[in-house]
Amino acid sequence: MNEADDVIKMLDNLTQTGVSRIKVETSEEIAEGDRKKAYHHGRCDVGSPFATGKLFDAEEPDCG
Repeated sequence: MNEADDVIKMLDNLTQTGVSRIKVETSEEIAEGDRKKAYHHGRCDVGSPFATGKLFDAEEPDCG
């Protein structure tokens, strides 16, 4: 099988198990053949500041 067939098989397997949202990214940091799964939290994008809780423009709580 070639790489395109491997990707199609992976996507088919995900959809058959009920996954309805799929975002595919390539990375040099993950070993070939490995995959990383992230979960969607509400309407926020996976990895966004809202999903991770790391808002860059949020006001700091007043501790005084």
